[in-house]
Amino acid sequence: MQLPRILVFPAIALVAWQAVAQTRVFDPFLFPTAFAVLEKLFELVASGAILPDLASTLAKLGLSLAIGSVLGVMLGLLLARWEFAFESLSPAADFVRGIPGTALFPLFMLFFGVGDVTTVALAAWVCVFYLSLPVCRGLRATNPALIAVAKSLKKTDLEILLQVRALDALPRVFTGFRIAASLTLVVVMLADMFLGAQAGLGKALIDAAYTYDVAKLYAVIIVVGVIGYSLNRGIAVVEKKVVHWK
Repeated sequence: MQLPRILVFPAIALVAWQAVAQTRVFDPFLFPTAFAVLEKLFELVASGAILPDLASTLAKLGLSLAIGSVLGVMLGLLLARWEFAFESLSPAADFVRGIPGTALFPLFMLFFGVGDVTTVALAAWVCVFYLSLPVCRGLRATNPALIAVAKSLKKTDLEILLQVRALDALPRVFTGFRIAASLTLVVVMLADMFLGAQAGLGKALIDAAYTYDVAKLYAVIIVVGVIGYSLNRGIAVVEKKVVHWK
């Protein structure tokens, strides 16, 4: 039976990992075998020990993306539709986007305290500013010929926005959303590590490091990688179905 292409690299990576670990070039305590890590991963899943942390991270990620996406699209629409807003707020949005989310941890802690509220607020903030500008620039970059045709067909401004500008902007919007989603996951993970979360994969990573449970550390990293990959692939699948003319 032929191995599916999507599994070729993971299979090669696991074989290489196992081979390198067996040579003991690296300290076995710090670089356990692939089988040991997979065994720990299976144990975490089978026992349900990782499920509370997984559910917490996914809930915070989903809520952050939902809030950030709505606000990001609204801000992008505002910047695209009103020239004054674009000229006055676009530089500020670029400036804010240039500030690493981690640099804002202390400020958000002062406003929201330590916990999940801060995590969601900061992750949503990052999502807003990485999504709003692609939305804005996508709407503003609509082919003038398309708008002229729509106007010749007596389309209203709202119809032009929804049926012409929005559709033409979708490729840029999806690209921006993919970047925003990846960065949102990064912020959620870091916040779980350093903002005193009660549960979360970031907390699980820190706990594993503090207790020297190295196999668990690698296992959780694999879970985070699967989440990131699934998120990216999910967005790509939706984009392919929605932007079918691309």
